[in-house]
Amino acid sequence: MSKILKTLVAAAALAAATVASATPIVGTLNMGFGGVIIRTDATGKGNIDWAPPQNNPFTTAATYGQFFSNDLFNTGSFLGGVFAGNTGPYLLHDLSENSADTGNYFPVGTSVTPLKQVVDLTSVKPWWRFEAYELVGGLQIAPGVFLPYNLQQQGQNVFASITINGIACDDLNHNGSCDTTDDRTKFTLALSSQYNNTTVAALIAALSGPNKSLQANQWSGTLTATTLPEPASLALVGLAIAGLGVASRRRAAK
Repeated sequence: MSKILKTLVAAAALAAATVASATPIVGTLNMGFGGVIIRTDATGKGNIDWAPPQNNPFTTAATYGQFFSNDLFNTGSFLGGVFAGNTGPYLLHDLSENSADTGNYFPVGTSVTPLKQVVDLTSVKPWWRFEAYELVGGLQIAPGVFLPYNLQQQGQNVFASITINGIACDDLNHNGSCDTTDDRTKFTLALSSQYNNTTVAALIAALSGPNKSLQANQWSGTLTATTLPEPASLALVGLAIAGLGVASRRRAAK
């Protein structure tokens, strides 16, 4: 085996060991909410308010709602007594399509830069971060225009859902972001609720009416975090494996 090939194999082994020894955030976190408001503002932009209605809907500071979690229904990194005894509350960032609401501004599609931390668990995990990069478009209300939530008729009820994608990490260097020095994973936050004895048309009319909001309703959610292999490590391992294959063929040909 050549010196270069030996170096590649050693580097690949080191990369694999580094990945194996890391402690990424993986598993599922289940959420339960109380009264949640979905509303539109005067410009018709969507707003997701996880707390009771606020006196000032537009603020330069981020506003949050509260959720609870029970350790019995969590898995992976979210177990081990982190949420034992249904402790809480924990915080979820409000979301707004209106750029005037700078603290909560989060348009449908690719988010503003820098990425926004949407889930706040600092009371139990001070350095865990959940930075969102996408609020998936929901109900289409005009060509190319989507609300930040989906509304689907199911019998006499309407099922509402919100999907958020992002990157999670344990911010080991404490610089306030999930950078390349942290072991990052990908998360999807799926939120849902059911509005009984109504129709999608009625809910859209309520969003356009004087109150510009749906009635306060209970929601639930599941955050699922999965591993995100580092491209550099994968490329290095692949290169070493390819090199081993070439070396084996050369030996066989002799």
